[in-house]
Amino acid sequence: MPSYLLVNRVSELRPKATLLKYGKNYAEFIIENITPAIANSIRRAVLSEVPTLAIDEVVFLENSTAMFDEVIAHRLALIPLYIDKETYKVLKECYWEGKREECTLLFTLEVEALGEPRVIYSSDLKYEGPLSSILPENIKVDIRPVSDKIPIIKLERGQKLILEAYARMGIGKDHAKWQPVSSSTYKYKPVIKLLNPVCNEDCEKCISVCPKGVFGIEDGKLKIIDPLSCTLCRACEEACPDYIKVRWDERTIIFKVETHGTLPLIEILSTAVESLERKLDELTEKLKNLVRAKV
Repeated sequence: MPSYLLVNRVSELRPKATLLKYGKNYAEFIIENITPAIANSIRRAVLSEVPTLAIDEVVFLENSTAMFDEVIAHRLALIPLYIDKETYKVLKECYWEGKREECTLLFTLEVEALGEPRVIYSSDLKYEGPLSSILPENIKVDIRPVSDKIPIIKLERGQKLILEAYARMGIGKDHAKWQPVSSSTYKYKPVIKLLNPVCNEDCEKCISVCPKGVFGIEDGKLKIIDPLSCTLCRACEEACPDYIKVRWDERTIIFKVETHGTLPLIEILSTAVESLERKLDELTEKLKNLVRAKV
């Protein structure tokens, strides 16, 4: 039976998620009972549909460096900006309501190399606040570059740089500077079958050809040590066709997501799913209106 027939009815899907690895800026998890189409929708939403904050416009008041204004502005735009949870909720809703200009935040930078040459770092960017009263007074705002040590430009003696940078909310679909993650990938769960676990001189070849160390030898037998690390390259199957068979489960997906620190991982994932729900709600409403117009 074709795989698409197995998941033809949404009611048959009962997704189950299991966390495999979790760090400050990295997560790896497995979702069972999910289709590749849904998995790819989540992956794309993480990359391109999660609103984040980035510098969008720069006004140069003085620039005596050797670098063009446009190049400096581009470097500033690519500095990831951390946002605290409460402030992010306000800015996210502001963006989704179409009030992008009202959510503009101001940064300033004023540096001069008086005695010796010096490097301007992201720590020299100073957050001044919003241009409107969009943020409630009871919120403790924490907006800053994710790292203080991101170099922007080197000033020679006597050079000066003064500017105003305006940060706005946006999504990765519009520009890469608004992507909340550095990578968002998935793969099918590997299904590895040992046809003949008894080892001979071919075993070493099966083990050495695997780039991820999936196989090993225990008690003279070929063993699967780390099946989830398999990249499905099938090099082991090509080297030892009589010993190993590699397939995959299209209904079980392994996700890997890595951020650059602008938002917590759980916030990125939940917002990605929320953005998909909003699009589906919008599509449903438009279809209803279309049907009403025909009746």
